[in-house]
Amino acid sequence: MLAWAIGVTACSHAIDPLTYWRTRDPRRLAPEYAGQTLPAGRMLRLDRTRIEISDGNLHRPLRLNWTDVGAVLDNGRITNDLIHQCEEAVTAWRDHPGGFRGAGWTDVVDACSRAGQAVWAACRPADPGEQLDLFASIGIGS
Repeated sequence: MLAWAIGVTACSHAIDPLTYWRTRDPRRLAPEYAGQTLPAGRMLRLDRTRIEISDGNLHRPLRLNWTDVGAVLDNGRITNDLIHQCEEAVTAWRDHPGGFRGAGWTDVVDACSRAGQAVWAACRPADPGEQLDLFASIGIGS
């Protein structure tokens, strides 16, 4: 469940599940370095080698690797239609006539987010468990 929540948080643009689908290499999802705050003063840090959630109340940081996140995408729930939606969104992103701005750009960005989030929604585990509480206030829990 925690790997799913990380995926939704860090990899919800259509290019992420599409890249994984084409390569089957979870390292392709990993940024050089990224970080963001989570509820209750927690911090999410991502890099090429690991994923870590830390705060002052944890005796040891929670750690995952990118293979854990890739396994979420390999659960058999991703349909060809979901991948096709990601392909269309990424093509619109790449081919937008105004570059990364201009008329309609917001719609393109929104379509990329919707397509990526639809993939992660399809992969959501049936039993969310308490680990999802780490992400509850940023809208991942519902």
